[in-house]
Amino acid sequence: MVIDLEHNKNQISKEIKPKKHRKLKITVLVIVILILFFGFLFVKSGYLQVTYDIFKITGNTVKRTKTEQAIHYKYDNSNKFINILILGSDTDQKFNPNSILTQTIMIASVNPYQKKIYMISIPRDFWIKIPGYKANNGYSKFDTASEIGGIGLTRQLVEQYFGIQINYYAWIGLNGFVKLINTFGGVNVVPTHPVLDWSYPNDISGNPKLLYSAINLYISGAPQYMTGTRTLEYVRSRHGDLMGDFGRSKRQQQVLRILKNKLDNTSTIADIPSLFNSLSSIVRTDMTIPEVLKLSQIALSLKNAKIQSIILSPPKYSSVPNYLIGGQSVVLPNWTAIHKLFYKLYGN
Repeated sequence: MVIDLEHNKNQISKEIKPKKHRKLKITVLVIVILILFFGFLFVKSGYLQVTYDIFKITGNTVKRTKTEQAIHYKYDNSNKFINILILGSDTDQKFNPNSILTQTIMIASVNPYQKKIYMISIPRDFWIKIPGYKANNGYSKFDTASEIGGIGLTRQLVEQYFGIQINYYAWIGLNGFVKLINTFGGVNVVPTHPVLDWSYPNDISGNPKLLYSAINLYISGAPQYMTGTRTLEYVRSRHGDLMGDFGRSKRQQQVLRILKNKLDNTSTIADIPSLFNSLSSIVRTDMTIPEVLKLSQIALSLKNAKIQSIILSPPKYSSVPNYLIGGQSVVLPNWTAIHKLFYKLYGN
């Protein structure tokens, strides 16, 4: 399916109007995990034909380590939640669980019995001790875990530090995100603020000589239409944001809500084959097809449930020291406050 983005741009731009802020009822299984909203569309449309492309996306199991299997989960009711670790790549090399660097780390949690939905953003700059890391007495940023130990080590540390079991993971690369947005014909965005970034990475052009280069990026604060590349720039930039990664997390969650609203457009159903074709090589999850369809049914049952969005930001859940640690600018977790929060969320 070929999408005429310029035509969509002209049509959609006319429809952009400032809107009053309102609470959006969103289903995290649909908007956060790409695989699950595919399943949602399968069920909603009755389109149950499974093509080869979906097999490239699902069933990418990452074995649990002995240490991970021995972890004691702190919260008695955490097993009543379906917890999914969502990772966004910071590079666009071929999927390799032993070398990817995560730019986005989220936990999506759903309790279908209590009708609870959480979306929790973990700062990638959290300063933690990582098994197997030799510098700085074993301490580094959270995103280092995926670089040295892949999905398995990242999952292990999330379970260890936050006290909950991760049931599944979902991973997407930069180009996968761009293709997703383009397949949906772009998005209308009212930016939270103008974006000005003098060091935005220029690493998705396909030119290896530009892999470590940077460009000047400016996105105005006016309501606007965005293609896939522009949307990626909006959710990825952090150098010009006074809130750094925390501001970026807010923008990421904003775009996820917009994507959910796109699903209300029935014409999206016709794009399912194109979605699979576009994303089959740059999206990975260890969910099987039966699990995707089962969880999508749960998503339908929770379509009116409210989501609780949480960013573990200062001053309550973390702090940003005004000095370098290990030669790096880091975020220090307030584990007392975080564990209190997680007990409230998962322990009751």
